Amino acid sequence: MAVTTIINNRENKYSTALIYVLGIIGIGLVVFFGGKVIETILNKNGKAGLTVETVYSQAEVIIDGEKIGETPYTSKDLKPGNKTITIKTDSRQYQTTANFIPADNGTLHVVALIRDLGVSDTFSSGQEFWFEKNGSGNTLRMISEPSGATVYIDGSEVGKTPFSSDNISPGNYTIAISHPNYESQTAEISIQKGYVLNGSIKLFPYPVSEKPSLFENSSNLYDISTDNPLIYSDTESWAKAVVYWNKTRGLNIDNSLGIKDQVFDFFLDYKGNIFNKDGNIIKSDEDRKAMGELKKGAYLGKLSEGKGLTKEASEALSTISGNVSLGKTAVIKQTPNGWLRVRDSGSLSGKEIGKVNTGEKYPVLEEKSGWIKIKVSSTLTGWVSSEYTSIEE
Repeated sequence: MAVTTIINNRENKYSTALIYVLGIIGIGLVVFFGGKVIETILNKNGKAGLTVETVYSQAEVIIDGEKIGETPYTSKDLKPGNKTITIKTDSRQYQTTANFIPADNGTLHVVALIRDLGVSDTFSSGQEFWFEKNGSGNTLRMISEPSGATVYIDGSEVGKTPFSSDNISPGNYTIAISHPNYESQTAEISIQKGYVLNGSIKLFPYPVSEKPSLFENSSNLYDISTDNPLIYSDTESWAKAVVYWNKTRGLNIDNSLGIKDQVFDFFLDYKGNIFNKDGNIIKSDEDRKAMGELKKGAYLGKLSEGKGLTKEASEALSTISGNVSLGKTAVIKQTPNGWLRVRDSGSLSGKEIGKVNTGEKYPVLEEKSGWIKIKVSSTLTGWVSSEYTSIEE
């Protein structure tokens, strides 16, 4: 019995030891293989990243209808899959859809959005970048609005949009997109092995030339006409875009660069519309009279209409001529009668509507060959002969 007992005890000891050793090995196997399984699961269901920025404004960031924050916004903890992203301010919003790729091998694949919401879909800009599994052999694909933009990588021109390449090595690069008459865009990008980086760039059209020029014989009306139908098709957005550009980028006026104080008091378009300093259309005569003194204006014209104002624009300008100051003064010279006729049009056939006396001074509203339009009073404007007037700046 004792032997048996001893034998039994010895067997129990060995069995316990074996179980203990196998248990340790088992735990190790579970940790090793379990870790691989967990890693695989995490790779399959890993998180995705998002960064959203807005320039010149702050905006709400909304994903699939739910507000998740405000710009600038960054997250590294989003679930993969297709999502609708909305960037929204009180007056403007932008919406897009992106496919979020899960992280793998410790690499986070970030969807990046940068927007200048501007004043309309036309007068706005932005960048969108997102990754896809590389099934095409490409490592970079770029599109732009407008298309045909020049693509630069680290300062070297590589092609035009739509652009794709399969010979860009993994790493970080600076990319630039430019197109004539549009504001250029630059971005810092990362090329990742096994993935293609997609980029979509929206360029902001210049609403005003680099150095707007005055109309001949005018000291306050600037010609910012364009031949871009995308711009002149909606002149109200165009006027507001000039105001926005003035505030955010600055205008180059009268040898001064980058002026961000409001430059224009009114806008006049080729259709005959008048806009106030904020770019809002003014329709009634009462509202036009209430605009007050207007020192600088911009003409929103079509270059295809030729030089100068259209007939509609000239007629519209006459309705606010009493408000417009050219910054010049007409001094009435000596005349045989001691006074000078004021006419309703700039010609000898114009009807006499008043008289001004020698030596008197009046604000100049408009000039043309042989005639000067003056502001006689708050209720009377008319034309006088330039032969009997001198101009003071």
